[in-house]
Amino acid sequence: MNNMDLKEKRDCAISVIVPLYNVADIVLETLISIEKQTFHDYEVLLIDDGSTDETVTIVTDFIGKSNNFKLIKQENGGPAVARNHGLKLAKGEYICFVDSDDILPDFALQLMYEAAIKNEADLVTGATKRFNSETEWFIPSHIQYNIAKPGEKNILKNPELFYSIGPCAKLYHYTLIEGCFFPETIRYGEDQPFVLHALLNAQKIYTVEKVVYYYRFRDGENESLTQSVYKDPVQILQSVFDVFDFGEKEILKSNVPENIALEYYKRVSSVELWASLKASTESKDSHIQKTCYQMILTWFQSKSDKFLNLIPSFRYFLCFSTIERSAYIQKDVRDDYRALIAYLWEKQLPEAKAAFAKSYPLHYRAAMDIIDANNWKKAKRVSKRFIVRSKLKTPRLVQFFARKVLFKTASLLPRKNNLILATERSTSLEGNLLAIYDYMFERERKERIYVFLRKQRNWVEILQLYYVLGRAKTIVLDDYYNKIYGLKFNRKTNVVQSWHAAGAFKKFGFSALGAGDSNTEEFEERAHSPYSCVLSSSKNIIPQYAEAFNKKATEIIPVGVPRTDMFFDAEYKKYITEVYRKQYPILRHKKVILYAPTFRGGPDERKNYSVVMDVKKMKEELGNEYVLMLKFHPLIKNISLNIDHDDPFIMMMSPLGDINDLMLISDVLITDYSSVIFEYSIMTKPMFFFAYDVDHYFDERGFYFNYEEMIPGNIYKTTENLISAIKQSDYDYEKLARFREKFMSSIDGHSTERFVKKFIDNEEEL
Repeated sequence: MNNMDLKEKRDCAISVIVPLYNVADIVLETLISIEKQTFHDYEVLLIDDGSTDETVTIVTDFIGKSNNFKLIKQENGGPAVARNHGLKLAKGEYICFVDSDDILPDFALQLMYEAAIKNEADLVTGATKRFNSETEWFIPSHIQYNIAKPGEKNILKNPELFYSIGPCAKLYHYTLIEGCFFPETIRYGEDQPFVLHALLNAQKIYTVEKVVYYYRFRDGENESLTQSVYKDPVQILQSVFDVFDFGEKEILKSNVPENIALEYYKRVSSVELWASLKASTESKDSHIQKTCYQMILTWFQSKSDKFLNLIPSFRYFLCFSTIERSAYIQKDVRDDYRALIAYLWEKQLPEAKAAFAKSYPLHYRAAMDIIDANNWKKAKRVSKRFIVRSKLKTPRLVQFFARKVLFKTASLLPRKNNLILATERSTSLEGNLLAIYDYMFERERKERIYVFLRKQRNWVEILQLYYVLGRAKTIVLDDYYNKIYGLKFNRKTNVVQSWHAAGAFKKFGFSALGAGDSNTEEFEERAHSPYSCVLSSSKNIIPQYAEAFNKKATEIIPVGVPRTDMFFDAEYKKYITEVYRKQYPILRHKKVILYAPTFRGGPDERKNYSVVMDVKKMKEELGNEYVLMLKFHPLIKNISLNIDHDDPFIMMMSPLGDINDLMLISDVLITDYSSVIFEYSIMTKPMFFFAYDVDHYFDERGFYFNYEEMIPGNIYKTTENLISAIKQSDYDYEKLARFREKFMSSIDGHSTERFVKKFIDNEEEL
């Protein structure tokens, strides 16, 4: 690779590089999609890689006298050589790669360029889709890892970007890739080292909110790399080793943390390496299998013990997935496979061995029998069961039959007089669903109630679920519920989203499209389109809920929030207070400050959470009168305080416990951006907002209303000011009353009753 000084060549905004090779039948679609761009300050470098069909003639006729399009010819050298040729000629401030059979939406270049300039991004990415002659679809792994989530990113916080390692659908600032070229000696995956370099070195990555690239999927092709790898798994395997080695050098050079390196290695091993190993094993070809296992062993022997321990995928694919396919391994290759797994197992640390044995006991024993005694009996039994199950593809068939046949058939039948309470939030009934269930049970209602909680279901339970859903009269949810995504219910079925939160605070659903932690618009549509209506806590927030769920205003029903009825139950409050006083006798003579902050930042920040509040100072100033009850979000781990965790001033409550009970027994609430303020407002108790990072937090999340104006209390950025306000009882109860009237006007202790009257008894008036 030769470094080039590209800085003197910046003559346009974007250089679009398109390698060409024997694409005469489809290249015009690609060229037209580029020509129709709404953005015009670009050049298109068409690098023909020695085409032997009419590609050059068609391209020459198309570009005519255009100054934007330039055709460059070279001898056949492969896509890496062609792209490198384009990089050497590029004069744009930004570089964009387009494959010669793919398509750009007409707004793609403008959208990405404007995002790059506005956000000062080194690298801009966007959503992608595959398409063929009949339809288009999102790439499954991109959905799985939420690659298209819009907003600002970097590889330290967003290692899922490794699952979008192709060079297209991206806009690179030229300084990011200056002197970096595609390895020309790799046959497959030659684009990965280049894109890896960009991901590791980009200071700021920005993902735009729309689809910016369509990958053509030619009719008759198999998805992903399956087709290529089954034709020549050995050659692909060698390329995978090369990609690994290039990646290892790039990672060492960029000095990224080990956990980020691991995410990349996991991606390569779980996609490319496993594809080659799987294809070799399933080939049933002695020569291919022997070559493959020997190549992997030789490659392992060139790596350090630390490297072989760092990547758990090696253990999993060789001692689990390949054991499941061991019936395909030819007899004269068994020694090679045995030598391979024996070497890998010898290098594993004791804790890694123990973890594997605990997680996969059957496969572990089968692998140990092979390693220790060359005994294949257990492996054969495991393999036989796997092969039968995989050929039948039972789970997929059951899901297809349940959704496409059983549910649709049941939807045509008369409605059953039943009520379904369904959730994926918990393995037990809670919140709105529990309130509705208790109300129905206590009044001995005749309707049959089905409860579907989060669990792994067998095929009988799956069929029952979809049959009951199909015939249901009323279905109540409390959150996203993936079992109904994309389903079309009978028009006489009420699908009611009761939603787990009250009020309208942080934007969610359709309102949050484009935010850093949002889903795609297509995902939100599939999730929320089945609802016939949504419950809300006030008529004043109907517009916000209508936007969030993409519903008409008439479909937002302000009957209230069933789970809030308990705040008006004097007997329950008396009971729960006595329960906590017996468990914590100190509560009989001390008042309670409940501190319930929301979570912040990415997963790494949540794993090691440091409390900014000076708890020691709180104890010194308030300890004679109060105890501090700490209730953190379940996502927050490894909490650090400047006081011992067993200090009698603090009470560390379970993150999975019911915060409603804690609100009932507390006297004061300290929070920041948590939606608990809506429920707490019911009790007319003071709230103090310790929002020390208010000037930065809004970069992470969007709010429906101006935060400082809407909250029923003052903001405090220091512990000293917070303590002073609590001591002086400095609180505006009139503002609290206005807050409650706006956001909780339907909350009066009768929400569940109104729900039942409207949706079960079909009474029109609320």
